[in-house]
Amino acid sequence: MEATGDDHNGLAAAQGYQEYQPELNGLPVGDKLPSTAITEEYAKADPVYVQKTRSLPATYSHYRPILGDGNCGWRAIGFGYFETLIKLGNKAQVDGERARLERLNEYIQRHGGFDRMVFIDFVEETDVLLKKVSDKLDVPEEAMDEVMHAFTDAESSNAIIYHLRLLASSWLKENRGSHEAFITTDSSVDKYCQRVIEVPYVEIDQLGLQALVSILLKPVGFVLRIAYLDRSPGSEVNTYSFPEEAISQPTSPLDPVICLLYRPDHYDILYPVDPAPPPAPMNIQVFRATIPQYETTSAPPFTAAGDYDLLAALPGFSSSPSPLGALGVGLGPSLGSPLAPFTQAPAPSWMSAPFGTESLQPVATPLPIAAAAPPPPPLQQTHPLRFSEYCQMPEYVENDTWREPTFQTSTFKNSHFNVAHYNNPNFQPEEYKPENDEYDPPTRSGRKRGSV
Repeated sequence: MEATGDDHNGLAAAQGYQEYQPELNGLPVGDKLPSTAITEEYAKADPVYVQKTRSLPATYSHYRPILGDGNCGWRAIGFGYFETLIKLGNKAQVDGERARLERLNEYIQRHGGFDRMVFIDFVEETDVLLKKVSDKLDVPEEAMDEVMHAFTDAESSNAIIYHLRLLASSWLKENRGSHEAFITTDSSVDKYCQRVIEVPYVEIDQLGLQALVSILLKPVGFVLRIAYLDRSPGSEVNTYSFPEEAISQPTSPLDPVICLLYRPDHYDILYPVDPAPPPAPMNIQVFRATIPQYETTSAPPFTAAGDYDLLAALPGFSSSPSPLGALGVGLGPSLGSPLAPFTQAPAPSWMSAPFGTESLQPVATPLPIAAAAPPPPPLQQTHPLRFSEYCQMPEYVENDTWREPTFQTSTFKNSHFNVAHYNNPNFQPEEYKPENDEYDPPTRSGRKRGSV
């Protein structure tokens, strides 16, 4: 009996996606999708995968599916290389990469042992794409369209990928001494490269990753970070960075990093969550209060010279002696005669020069400091508390000696000296006692009404 689609889904969930089969249909490079799609894909899988895929969107917001035809790792790294160049937007860097890759043609010939006529067509596809990216770098959307068109076209995509394979193979052959010990399936580095690196549709492995990063990404300063979705302990995916120097160095979200998601025998491209934009600068305006500065000018010294007609016209200044004479200013024999000659009064003894030529320097007499008046004494009360018979000892209550004497004169009773008067500061109202009231009925005379 042929298994249905639901049966296949249940079998995959039971196996926990340990034998993940990549998609073999569709475009070589797909559009960006939310990473929550991966969470939904593993919703019925093993609990380890469920937990790790749930935490994936917190770090990576989107992913780009890559066709799983055996070239997915090479294709993902190559696409991320061009995409990162566009993201940086440095035209000089793109042109520098064109020149560097062109110089590596001789490197492929010398260390890889390939004939130029064999690989020149593959190199040309890479160079043409770099030139298009450089020309349209001012418009990143158009540059990305060129990259998408090249990697979705089978001929262009295969040529660029094989160029990357030749670069990695040449680097391994040059550094065979440091990597030959890690090859256990083949007798030499050359045979390993011929069987794994140089053959199309064979997935990239650890040595291939190190070789491609060393020859393509490391010289330009790019970092490759791979998130491994496996059954290892933990609630999040484990990440590993290439080259090894990048592991111990802190990275920023703005650093040129190519992120990949690895599932069994398959690679997809991951996109980290965009960093939060920096806070907008605050335009703080400080208003400073300015104190106006007034220019003060001293009045000119008073002199005796001048026209006193105005003063003479005032009542009481015509014939009376001038009060200014005491200050040493003479107004002449009479204010009523302005033509009278002016005579300077003798200067007092406390003036060192004629009045008006020097400023007066009076002797400052210290004013007596008035002593602060003492506060008024508080009113003395003979009874701060209101005493009653309930706060006295029994012997005083029986003798009734604790009460103040009561004066029964009408004059005293109606004055404020009486404690029972409301104007007294120790006002204590009298206690009303009904038993003290005695009613004396009026006496009747013995004379009867009507008797004479």
